[in-house]
Amino acid sequence: MKNIILALLAICSIGLFSCETLVNDVDPDRLPRSDSKLVVHGYLSPQDTTISINVYYSSQLIGGNNSPYWLNGSPISLKDAVVTLSNQGKSVTLPFDSKTGTYSIKATIMPILEGQTYELKVERGGQTAEAQCTIPQAVAIQEIKQDSVDSKMMDPSNPNFVPPKEYLYRIVWRDIAGQKNYYRVGGYVFQNQTVQTSPNVFTVIPSIQDLNFWENNRLGAFSTDASADGKEMVSSTARTRLYNYPGSMLVFKVKYVELTLLNCEKTYYDYHRAVQAFDRDNPFAEPSLIPSNIKNGLGCFAAFNRSSFVLK
Repeated sequence: MKNIILALLAICSIGLFSCETLVNDVDPDRLPRSDSKLVVHGYLSPQDTTISINVYYSSQLIGGNNSPYWLNGSPISLKDAVVTLSNQGKSVTLPFDSKTGTYSIKATIMPILEGQTYELKVERGGQTAEAQCTIPQAVAIQEIKQDSVDSKMMDPSNPNFVPPKEYLYRIVWRDIAGQKNYYRVGGYVFQNQTVQTSPNVFTVIPSIQDLNFWENNRLGAFSTDASADGKEMVSSTARTRLYNYPGSMLVFKVKYVELTLLNCEKTYYDYHRAVQAFDRDNPFAEPSLIPSNIKNGLGCFAAFNRSSFVLK
């Protein structure tokens, strides 16, 4: 998600002309140019122990490879900006952390509280970008619907292969009545991976697997209460598989599963939903414009409140 899609993508015609011909016929000097803008990313949540803000410069889709602020197609973190976070008359300047490439402070310095509004200002080279966000109310997870099914996967080349079980999870919660709410669900499987490192020697390596709530499409993790105000809501289904090879080199064992529910601002919802919807691997996908709430800049500064449920 770090790459920001800030320009319309050209769609090549199918038929008499090839894509290569169309590109070669376009003179980049005749295309419209725009100055680089500050790109700001930051998210506030009462559950986080650290507040982190990313600051970059944007790059043009055409001719942007020569930008000193981009390297190998990725933006370079700006380390000489002035980043200020304010709340109820209190302001704090966030120092740059060279290890993470972000401007960050401990949340104890500026507590993130439900219902309060926070202002962000980023200044560099005569440019000033600003944004604000308000922390939404937390929504508790009421129940986790859990199930499992036998997988039909086979591996004829491996006699030790055991068809993995698929474990299914759905999150249940009750919507806050009388207001528009925007939700995102997610989760992780924390497991131990046992690997045979030498004859009769096995090593246990902790690993984390992301739970995929895409179900039938990549937007399955997102939902609103448009038709369920104040009612019980159920997420799409997340699936995970455990591939075990008894008597061989690789065995997985689940330690616990953590599922999360975010009640997020519309700004967060719109931005991340647009990023997920964009199909960067399809050259014939429709042009996409990623929304931004950064005044005089680009990016997203938004808030969410997270609830978690752990299954052991």
